[in-house]
Amino acid sequence: MEISADYQVLLVDDDAELCRSMGDMFAKEPQFCVIGKAGSKVEALDMLKEHPVDIVFTDIQMEGGSGFELAEAIHRLYPKIMVVFLTGYAKFALDGYLYGPVDFLVKPVRRERLERTLERIKERLRGDSGKAEPVRIGIPTDAGYRIVETSQIAYLVKEERRVKIVWKDSSCDYTGKAMQELEEILLDYGFFRCHQSCLIPLSDICSIQKELFGRAYKIRLNTAELPLSRKKYYVLKELLGKMGICQMK
Repeated sequence: MEISADYQVLLVDDDAELCRSMGDMFAKEPQFCVIGKAGSKVEALDMLKEHPVDIVFTDIQMEGGSGFELAEAIHRLYPKIMVVFLTGYAKFALDGYLYGPVDFLVKPVRRERLERTLERIKERLRGDSGKAEPVRIGIPTDAGYRIVETSQIAYLVKEERRVKIVWKDSSCDYTGKAMQELEEILLDYGFFRCHQSCLIPLSDICSIQKELFGRAYKIRLNTAELPLSRKKYYVLKELLGKMGICQMK
């Protein structure tokens, strides 16, 4: 992300007093500029169309759309914008990890805690290491929440009404999350829905092959071989072409 003198912030919360309080704290942070305050998901998305923003601080529980829904839309439409969740209930933090936030702030927000979050944000924006910071998400499984880097996922496959997550260490877990919801979250991290029942990391594709008579396709990963639907074959062909990886016929 290109860095300017100030980092642009949007506050999203239907609690006017909280927005005022946070605005006062940000006023003492010269590197951060609050460009606006929104009271709902719809208002926030409208503001994002008009103003460049680096970070969105959003409440989780709001009328007209939750902070989780707003985060999904931001990841899809503005993948470079970072999200920080605000919540009055610490229990929501685990659910929120699925949406890849920078941090969680429990209300009432303390200045010392906000300062730690802002330092974390500045480190990401500076990109001191020259390498992309690993993305960590939380996924609810039958064994409890797993907080993992997305690079640890080998692939996801739907088995009956459950989704099986296969990890690169060959272990697996089952989650009650729908494949569609997982796809929406992982799309921004290089994953592709190659089939109605499969979600894979693009970086692990080794080959794409036609089955008998060219009526079906299969895709080979580093760790498995999975089906590739005919419709998705053409989508993948265009996608890989844009990425400069190959030209498929």
